[in-house]
Amino acid sequence: MKAVILAAGIGSRLRPLTSAKPKCMVKVAGKPILQYQIDAFARAGIKDIFIIVGYEGRRVKDYCRHIKNVNIKLIDNLSYEDTNNMYSLYLARGDVAGDNFVVVNGDVVFEPELMEKLVRHADKDVVVCEAGTYNMESMKVTVNSEGYISSIGKTISKKMAYATSIDIYRFCEASSRIFFNEIHRIIKQERKLKDWTEVALDRLFQKQSLRMKPYDIGRCKWIEVDNYDDLLFGDRRLSSFDRALRGKKLVFLDLDGTVYVDDRLINGVISFLKYLMENNIDFYFLSNNSSRSKSDYVAKLQAMGIQVKAENIILSTDGTIHWLKKENVTDLYVVGTDSMKEMFVEAGFRVDSDKPKYVVLGYDTELTYEKLRKSAFFLQNGSEFLATHCDMVCPTPEGPVPDIGSMLMMFEAALGIKPLKVFGKPNRDMVAYIIEKHNVSAKEIVVIGDRIYTDMELANRLRCDFICVLSGDTKREEIEELTKPPALVVPNIGYILDGN
Repeated sequence: MKAVILAAGIGSRLRPLTSAKPKCMVKVAGKPILQYQIDAFARAGIKDIFIIVGYEGRRVKDYCRHIKNVNIKLIDNLSYEDTNNMYSLYLARGDVAGDNFVVVNGDVVFEPELMEKLVRHADKDVVVCEAGTYNMESMKVTVNSEGYISSIGKTISKKMAYATSIDIYRFCEASSRIFFNEIHRIIKQERKLKDWTEVALDRLFQKQSLRMKPYDIGRCKWIEVDNYDDLLFGDRRLSSFDRALRGKKLVFLDLDGTVYVDDRLINGVISFLKYLMENNIDFYFLSNNSSRSKSDYVAKLQAMGIQVKAENIILSTDGTIHWLKKENVTDLYVVGTDSMKEMFVEAGFRVDSDKPKYVVLGYDTELTYEKLRKSAFFLQNGSEFLATHCDMVCPTPEGPVPDIGSMLMMFEAALGIKPLKVFGKPNRDMVAYIIEKHNVSAKEIVVIGDRIYTDMELANRLRCDFICVLSGDTKREEIEELTKPPALVVPNIGYILDGN
């Protein structure tokens, strides 16, 4: 048996992800759609694969150059902007017409078990379907009294539809010839180059010139990726991460952009925390935001309906204070809010010394030019530089605003000075004592956050799982370029326990 992948289209609804690569190269749960399909064909024993490429076809060619376990032939559809997938399939007629073959659109992801079962199935001519479902955007099929498909199309009503097609079709030798003859008639005689393959199938089904049966996928998972919602659904559905958090004993939750944005609690947080408590999973809130004290955070969370103690909140300021105490230092110049300075004062430090050993930079939402001037003076006259964390921006409902990382760049540009030490995430020391206290292994820990360079990096350093929420700083496009993807990507915390 042979396989054909129709992957010439532009995928405009997935831009900017598809601005420089075809849809089939977009990753779902960390793996390109194309690779899911190739893996499924290989596992089913199908070694000869024909891929029709068009838009950004060079990306597919470069990728396939390194695949050795199957025989791949790439066919160019140079007219991809003016044609549709029927024309792409027509270009493969010399390789598969008159043969057993399977054809699949290049935007469908499915579990490999599906293809194994399809190859072994007794019926040689089938339309792979999900019975009992109805999707307005997808092709639907109707079935006659003999069990054969009588029509296929997007406009079939819910009342008439038997199942939703998942855009995978299997043909025997004789059916393959009938199918390609109809395609030839549409393209060469009728000059209809923009029709879908389903147009040819529907004509043949209506006349019963082609007798194919629906093949129900049962419990096998699949997703057709047309837009960002489909992509995020696929990230969740095809991830191997156990979203019930079985085996997890400790959760570190980022605050800004994950639990809330500004004063708005993110959907699903309360129910998620309730789930953790009901399942005896310990959790701590983490924040690099050093503009507030722990008491500020306790008050903020309680006002949102989250009952929490100060001991369950870990700030980047905590690590800074802990390190300075070990250094036996008392004289500082702290660039921070009054709340941040209060934490240092309570810990026994002078925060406005004329001869500071260290200048400590926090996220100062009360920043003045006088603070910058004094800091520059001290740093040029022997004081060392410390930073509570490294976040470039802080998320707000109106959009990101400069955080401490942006301020650090300003000091480096003006003075050529970088901090001696940066605390907070992704420094594992921020949570090491908590892990030791609970005596848990890396496999029993998960970090949940909205930032790649702090939250995910912390998880990497802890060697534990990371769940990336897209409710804050990180965009889905950034996930696409990661070599090692998060264990799970969700729109927000509320989707972690979602059953789909």
